[in-house]
Amino acid sequence: MRFMTILCVILGMTHILYAEVDVHYYDVKQGLVEYEILGGAQLTNETNLNIQGTYKLRFKNWGNTRQEEDHGVVVTKGAINYVQEVKRLEKHIDGKVLTVDYTNEQILEHSEGKIVSSQIKETEGLLHRGQDVVAGVLCSMWIGPSVKKCIYKGVVLKQESYVLGVSYVKQATKAVFDINATDDQCVLPDFPKNTFGLIKDNIKTKKASAPENVCKVFKDVIHEVDAKNRSFEPNKNLDTKKRKKFINKIAKGIFEKQQEILPALLMAMKKSRECLQLANDMFEKEQCAKAYVTEKNALGVEEDDYTVFDNEKQTPIDAIEDAIIDLEPRMACVKRAQNFIDISSCMK
Repeated sequence: MRFMTILCVILGMTHILYAEVDVHYYDVKQGLVEYEILGGAQLTNETNLNIQGTYKLRFKNWGNTRQEEDHGVVVTKGAINYVQEVKRLEKHIDGKVLTVDYTNEQILEHSEGKIVSSQIKETEGLLHRGQDVVAGVLCSMWIGPSVKKCIYKGVVLKQESYVLGVSYVKQATKAVFDINATDDQCVLPDFPKNTFGLIKDNIKTKKASAPENVCKVFKDVIHEVDAKNRSFEPNKNLDTKKRKKFINKIAKGIFEKQQEILPALLMAMKKSRECLQLANDMFEKEQCAKAYVTEKNALGVEEDDYTVFDNEKQTPIDAIEDAIIDLEPRMACVKRAQNFIDISSCMK
Protein backbone atom coordinates (compact mmCIF):
# COMPACT_ATOMS: atom_id res chain seq x y z
CA MET A 1 0.00 0.00 0.00
CA ARG A 2 2.80 2.40 0.97
CA PHE A 3 4.64 1.57 -2.28
CA MET A 4 1.49 2.29 -4.29
CA THR A 5 1.07 5.65 -2.52
CA ILE A 6 4.65 6.68 -3.32
CA LEU A 7 4.21 5.53 -6.92
CA CYS A 8 1.05 7.62 -7.29
CA VAL A 9 2.82 10.66 -5.91
CA ILE A 10 5.72 10.21 -8.34
CA LEU A 11 3.36 9.76 -11.27
CA GLY A 12 1.43 12.84 -10.20
CA MET A 13 4.61 14.91 -10.00
CA THR A 14 5.68 13.61 -13.39
CA HIS A 15 2.33 14.65 -14.85
CA ILE A 16 2.72 18.16 -13.42
CA LEU A 17 6.23 18.50 -14.81
CA TYR A 18 5.13 17.44 -18.28
CA ALA A 19 2.11 19.73 -18.08
CA GLU A 20 4.42 22.68 -17.45
CA VAL A 21 6.66 21.71 -20.38
CA ASP A 22 3.65 21.43 -22.67
CA VAL A 23 2.46 25.01 -22.04
CA HIS A 24 2.37 26.87 -25.36
CA TYR A 25 2.94 30.62 -25.49
CA TYR A 26 0.83 30.90 -28.67
CA ASP A 27 -1.86 28.56 -29.99
CA VAL A 28 -0.28 28.50 -33.45
CA LYS A 29 2.96 26.63 -34.11
CA GLN A 30 5.00 29.17 -36.07
CA GLY A 31 4.67 32.45 -37.89
CA LEU A 32 5.91 35.84 -39.01
CA VAL A 33 4.05 39.09 -38.24
CA GLU A 34 5.11 42.61 -39.24
CA TYR A 35 3.57 45.69 -37.62
CA GLU A 36 3.37 49.45 -38.00
CA ILE A 37 3.57 51.56 -34.83
CA LEU A 38 2.04 55.03 -34.54
CA GLY A 39 1.36 57.19 -31.53
CA GLY A 40 1.54 60.60 -30.03
CA ALA A 41 0.01 63.35 -27.95
CA GLN A 42 0.19 66.98 -27.02
CA LEU A 43 2.30 66.44 -23.93
CA THR A 44 2.10 70.07 -22.80
CA ASN A 45 0.91 73.35 -24.28
CA GLU A 46 4.47 73.81 -25.57
CA THR A 47 5.51 70.29 -26.68
CA ASN A 48 4.10 67.52 -28.87
CA LEU A 49 5.10 63.85 -28.98
CA ASN A 50 5.13 61.66 -32.09
CA ILE A 51 6.00 57.97 -32.28
CA GLN A 52 6.65 56.12 -35.54
CA GLY A 53 8.13 52.70 -36.00
CA THR A 54 7.94 49.09 -37.09
CA TYR A 55 7.84 45.85 -35.12
CA LYS A 56 8.57 42.33 -36.35
CA LEU A 57 7.66 39.09 -34.59
CA ARG A 58 9.08 35.72 -35.67
CA PHE A 59 8.31 32.55 -33.75
CA LYS A 60 8.33 28.77 -33.85
CA ASN A 61 7.78 25.95 -31.35
CA TRP A 62 4.36 27.45 -30.45
CA GLY A 63 5.98 30.78 -29.57
CA ASN A 64 8.23 29.34 -26.86
CA THR A 65 11.03 30.31 -29.26
CA ARG A 66 10.44 33.80 -30.60
CA GLN A 67 12.24 36.95 -31.64
CA GLU A 68 10.90 40.51 -31.38
CA GLU A 69 12.47 43.41 -33.25
CA ASP A 70 11.66 47.15 -33.04
CA HIS A 71 12.84 50.06 -35.20
CA GLY A 72 11.55 53.60 -34.98
CA VAL A 73 11.87 57.13 -33.69
CA VAL A 74 10.44 59.10 -30.80
CA VAL A 75 10.15 62.79 -31.70
CA THR A 76 9.20 65.75 -29.54
CA LYS A 77 8.60 69.15 -31.15
CA GLY A 78 7.88 72.57 -29.76
CA ALA A 79 9.60 73.79 -26.61
CA ILE A 80 11.52 70.50 -26.49
CA ASN A 81 12.86 69.48 -29.90
CA TYR A 82 14.43 66.05 -29.71
CA VAL A 83 14.73 62.90 -31.81
CA GLN A 84 15.63 59.51 -30.39
CA GLU A 85 16.17 56.43 -32.54
CA VAL A 86 14.67 53.27 -31.13
CA LYS A 87 16.27 49.93 -31.89
CA ARG A 88 15.45 46.79 -29.92
CA LEU A 89 16.04 43.09 -30.49
CA GLU A 90 14.94 40.43 -28.01
CA LYS A 91 14.96 36.65 -28.32
CA HIS A 92 13.21 34.05 -26.12
CA ILE A 93 14.73 30.58 -26.35
CA ASP A 94 15.28 27.58 -24.06
CA GLY A 95 13.82 29.36 -21.03
CA LYS A 96 16.13 32.38 -21.47
CA VAL A 97 15.58 35.95 -22.66
CA LEU A 98 18.39 37.50 -24.72
CA THR A 99 18.21 41.29 -25.16
CA VAL A 100 20.61 43.13 -27.46
CA ASP A 101 22.14 46.24 -25.89
CA TYR A 102 23.28 48.13 -28.99
CA THR A 103 24.67 51.07 -27.01
CA ASN A 104 27.19 48.96 -25.10
CA GLU A 105 27.46 46.21 -27.75
CA GLN A 106 26.51 43.35 -25.49
CA ILE A 107 23.76 40.77 -25.12
CA LEU A 108 21.97 40.70 -21.79
CA GLU A 109 20.69 37.32 -20.66
CA HIS A 110 18.23 36.38 -17.92
CA SER A 111 15.87 33.54 -17.08
CA GLU A 112 12.40 33.76 -18.60
CA GLY A 113 10.69 32.09 -15.66
CA LYS A 114 7.45 30.16 -15.89
CA ILE A 115 5.80 30.26 -19.32
CA VAL A 116 2.29 31.71 -19.23
CA SER A 117 -0.01 31.52 -22.24
CA SER A 118 -0.03 34.79 -24.20
CA GLN A 119 -3.81 34.48 -24.63
CA ILE A 120 -4.29 34.48 -20.84
CA LYS A 121 -1.76 37.27 -20.28
CA GLU A 122 -3.02 39.57 -23.05
CA THR A 123 -6.72 39.25 -22.19
CA GLU A 124 -6.46 39.64 -18.42
CA GLY A 125 -9.06 42.17 -17.25
CA LEU A 126 -10.53 42.54 -20.75
CA LEU A 127 -13.94 41.62 -22.14
CA HIS A 128 -14.53 39.69 -25.38
CA ARG A 129 -16.45 41.86 -27.87
CA GLY A 130 -16.86 40.34 -31.32
CA GLN A 131 -14.36 39.89 -34.15
CA ASP A 132 -12.43 41.88 -36.74
CA VAL A 133 -10.04 41.29 -39.64
CA VAL A 134 -6.45 42.56 -39.39
CA ALA A 135 -3.84 41.89 -42.11
CA GLY A 136 -6.29 39.44 -43.68
CA VAL A 137 -6.64 37.38 -40.49
CA LEU A 138 -9.85 37.00 -38.49
CA CYS A 139 -9.16 37.85 -34.86
CA SER A 140 -11.15 38.23 -31.64
CA MET A 141 -11.73 41.70 -30.18
CA TRP A 142 -10.95 42.26 -26.49
CA ILE A 143 -11.82 45.56 -24.83
CA GLY A 144 -10.87 47.02 -21.46
CA PRO A 145 -10.00 50.28 -19.73
CA SER A 146 -8.81 52.51 -22.60
CA VAL A 147 -7.38 49.57 -24.55
CA LYS A 148 -8.62 47.49 -27.47
CA LYS A 149 -6.91 44.35 -28.82
CA CYS A 150 -7.54 42.01 -31.73
CA ILE A 151 -5.99 38.62 -30.96
CA TYR A 152 -5.47 35.53 -33.10
CA LYS A 153 -4.53 32.40 -31.13
CA GLY A 154 -2.64 34.47 -28.56
CA VAL A 155 -0.91 36.70 -31.14
CA VAL A 156 -1.96 40.36 -30.77
CA LEU A 157 -2.50 41.61 -34.32
CA LYS A 158 -3.70 45.05 -33.31
CA GLN A 159 -3.58 47.06 -30.11
CA GLU A 160 -5.01 50.52 -29.60
CA SER A 161 -4.35 52.36 -26.36
CA TYR A 162 -5.79 55.78 -25.53
CA VAL A 163 -4.94 56.99 -22.05
CA LEU A 164 -5.49 60.57 -20.93
CA GLY A 165 -5.04 62.01 -24.40
CA VAL A 166 -2.04 59.86 -25.35
CA SER A 167 -2.46 57.39 -28.22
CA TYR A 168 -0.48 54.28 -29.15
CA VAL A 169 -1.43 51.93 -32.00
CA LYS A 170 0.44 48.80 -33.07
CA GLN A 171 -1.18 47.10 -36.07
CA ALA A 172 -0.10 44.13 -38.17
CA THR A 173 0.47 44.87 -41.86
CA LYS A 174 1.52 41.29 -42.69
CA ALA A 175 0.69 38.05 -40.89
CA VAL A 176 1.72 34.61 -42.13
CA PHE A 177 1.32 31.53 -39.94
CA ASP A 178 2.47 27.92 -40.15
CA ILE A 179 5.58 28.84 -42.13
CA ASN A 180 9.16 27.95 -41.34
CA ALA A 181 11.05 30.68 -39.46
CA THR A 182 14.60 29.88 -40.58
CA ASP A 183 17.43 30.20 -38.09
CA ASP A 184 19.38 32.66 -40.26
CA GLN A 185 16.51 35.14 -39.89
CA CYS A 186 16.87 35.03 -36.10
CA VAL A 187 20.62 35.56 -35.74
CA LEU A 188 21.73 37.93 -32.94
CA PRO A 189 24.71 40.29 -33.32
CA ASP A 190 28.10 38.85 -32.38
CA PHE A 191 28.24 40.68 -29.02
CA PRO A 192 29.49 39.20 -25.72
CA LYS A 193 26.82 37.96 -23.29
CA ASN A 194 26.26 39.30 -19.78
CA THR A 195 23.73 38.13 -17.23
CA PHE A 196 21.40 40.62 -15.54
CA GLY A 197 22.79 41.93 -12.28
CA LEU A 198 23.58 45.40 -11.02
CA ILE A 199 23.04 46.79 -14.54
CA LYS A 200 19.37 45.78 -14.64
CA ASP A 201 18.04 49.13 -13.39
CA ASN A 202 20.34 50.95 -15.80
CA ILE A 203 18.83 48.99 -18.68
CA LYS A 204 15.35 50.13 -17.71
CA THR A 205 16.49 53.76 -17.61
CA LYS A 206 18.08 53.59 -21.06
CA LYS A 207 14.90 52.17 -22.59
CA ALA A 208 12.45 54.45 -20.81
CA SER A 209 11.48 56.54 -23.83
CA ALA A 210 11.19 53.84 -26.48
CA PRO A 211 7.80 53.37 -28.17
CA GLU A 212 7.47 49.79 -26.97
CA ASN A 213 8.11 50.99 -23.40
CA VAL A 214 5.48 53.71 -23.68
CA CYS A 215 3.06 50.87 -24.33
CA LYS A 216 4.33 49.06 -21.25
CA VAL A 217 3.72 52.18 -19.19
CA PHE A 218 0.12 52.13 -20.46
CA LYS A 219 -0.24 48.59 -19.14
CA ASP A 220 1.35 49.44 -15.79
CA VAL A 221 -0.79 52.46 -14.94
CA ILE A 222 -3.97 51.80 -16.87
CA HIS A 223 -5.92 50.52 -13.86
CA GLU A 224 -4.89 53.35 -11.54
CA VAL A 225 -5.84 55.84 -14.26
CA ASP A 226 -9.17 54.37 -15.28
CA ALA A 227 -10.03 51.50 -12.93
CA LYS A 228 -13.81 52.05 -13.04
CA ASN A 229 -14.06 52.32 -16.81
CA ARG A 230 -14.66 48.92 -18.38
CA SER A 231 -15.27 50.32 -21.86
CA PHE A 232 -13.10 51.76 -24.61
CA GLU A 233 -13.73 55.52 -24.58
CA PRO A 234 -10.74 57.51 -25.91
CA ASN A 235 -12.66 60.82 -25.94
CA LYS A 236 -13.55 60.97 -22.27
CA ASN A 237 -13.10 64.18 -20.29
CA LEU A 238 -9.53 64.36 -19.06
CA ASP A 239 -8.58 64.59 -15.39
CA THR A 240 -5.86 67.28 -15.39
CA LYS A 241 -4.09 66.03 -12.27
CA LYS A 242 -3.98 62.41 -13.45
CA ARG A 243 -2.90 63.50 -16.93
CA LYS A 244 0.09 65.48 -15.59
CA LYS A 245 1.21 62.50 -13.53
CA PHE A 246 0.84 60.22 -16.54
CA ILE A 247 2.69 62.55 -18.93
CA ASN A 248 5.61 62.89 -16.52
CA LYS A 249 5.77 59.11 -16.20
CA ILE A 250 5.85 58.27 -19.91
CA ALA A 251 8.22 61.17 -20.70
CA LYS A 252 10.62 60.52 -17.83
CA GLY A 253 13.37 59.27 -20.15
CA ILE A 254 13.06 62.33 -22.40
CA PHE A 255 13.19 64.65 -19.37
CA GLU A 256 16.35 63.00 -18.02
CA LYS A 257 18.01 63.22 -21.43
CA GLN A 258 17.13 66.91 -21.80
CA GLN A 259 18.75 67.71 -18.47
CA GLU A 260 21.95 66.28 -19.96
CA ILE A 261 21.60 67.73 -23.46
CA LEU A 262 20.72 71.37 -22.79
CA PRO A 263 23.80 72.25 -20.69
CA ALA A 264 25.97 70.37 -23.21
CA LEU A 265 24.36 72.30 -26.06
CA LEU A 266 25.09 75.61 -24.33
CA MET A 267 28.71 74.59 -23.86
CA ALA A 268 28.95 73.64 -27.55
CA MET A 269 27.63 77.08 -28.50
CA LYS A 270 30.21 78.81 -26.34
CA LYS A 271 33.00 76.71 -27.84
CA SER A 272 31.75 77.60 -31.31
CA ARG A 273 31.63 81.31 -30.40
CA GLU A 274 35.24 81.17 -29.23
CA CYS A 275 36.22 79.29 -32.37
CA LEU A 276 34.59 81.97 -34.56
CA GLN A 277 36.25 84.78 -32.64
CA LEU A 278 39.68 83.25 -33.27
CA ALA A 279 39.05 82.32 -36.92
CA ASN A 280 41.23 84.19 -39.42
CA ASP A 281 39.32 83.54 -42.63
CA MET A 282 36.07 82.17 -44.06
CA PHE A 283 37.42 78.63 -44.31
CA GLU A 284 38.17 78.51 -40.58
CA LYS A 285 34.73 79.97 -39.80
CA GLU A 286 33.11 77.25 -41.90
CA GLN A 287 35.05 74.64 -39.93
CA CYS A 288 33.76 76.19 -36.69
CA ALA A 289 30.21 75.93 -38.01
CA LYS A 290 30.67 72.29 -39.07
CA ALA A 291 32.12 71.36 -35.68
CA TYR A 292 29.12 72.93 -33.92
CA VAL A 293 26.57 71.19 -36.15
CA THR A 294 28.35 67.83 -35.69
CA GLU A 295 28.34 68.19 -31.90
CA LYS A 296 24.70 69.28 -31.88
CA ASN A 297 23.69 66.29 -34.00
CA ALA A 298 25.61 63.97 -31.67
CA LEU A 299 23.45 65.28 -28.82
CA GLY A 300 20.30 64.30 -30.73
CA VAL A 301 18.98 67.86 -31.01
CA GLU A 302 16.43 68.50 -33.76
CA GLU A 303 17.75 70.38 -36.79
CA ASP A 304 15.40 73.33 -36.38
CA ASP A 305 16.29 73.82 -32.72
CA TYR A 306 18.92 76.50 -32.09
CA THR A 307 20.00 76.69 -35.72
CA VAL A 308 22.43 79.60 -35.64
CA PHE A 309 24.23 79.61 -38.98
CA ASP A 310 21.46 80.03 -41.55
CA ASN A 311 20.38 83.62 -40.93
CA GLU A 312 21.56 85.71 -43.91
CA LYS A 313 20.98 88.98 -42.04
CA GLN A 314 23.43 88.08 -39.25
CA THR A 315 27.07 87.14 -39.15
CA PRO A 316 27.73 83.68 -37.63
CA ILE A 317 29.20 85.23 -34.49
CA ASP A 318 26.11 87.42 -33.97
CA ALA A 319 23.76 84.51 -34.61
CA ILE A 320 25.42 82.24 -32.09
CA GLU A 321 25.65 85.07 -29.57
CA ASP A 322 21.88 85.55 -29.80
CA ALA A 323 21.34 81.81 -29.35
CA ILE A 324 23.50 81.82 -26.22
CA ILE A 325 21.62 84.84 -24.86
CA ASP A 326 18.36 82.94 -25.43
CA LEU A 327 19.45 79.63 -23.86
CA GLU A 328 21.74 80.61 -20.98
CA PRO A 329 19.10 82.30 -18.75
CA ARG A 330 17.01 79.12 -18.94
CA MET A 331 19.69 76.94 -17.36
CA ALA A 332 18.72 77.71 -13.76
CA CYS A 333 15.14 76.66 -14.53
CA VAL A 334 16.38 73.52 -16.32
CA LYS A 335 18.48 72.48 -13.30
CA ARG A 336 15.53 73.03 -10.93
CA ALA A 337 13.10 71.07 -13.11
CA GLN A 338 11.72 67.93 -11.48
CA ASN A 339 9.89 66.41 -14.45
CA PHE A 340 9.08 66.74 -18.15
CA ILE A 341 6.30 69.31 -17.70
CA ASP A 342 8.67 71.52 -15.69
CA ILE A 343 11.45 71.43 -18.28
CA SER A 344 9.02 72.00 -21.15
CA SER A 345 7.83 75.14 -19.37
CA CYS A 346 11.44 76.29 -18.97
CA MET A 347 11.98 76.09 -22.73
CA LYS A 348 8.74 77.68 -23.98
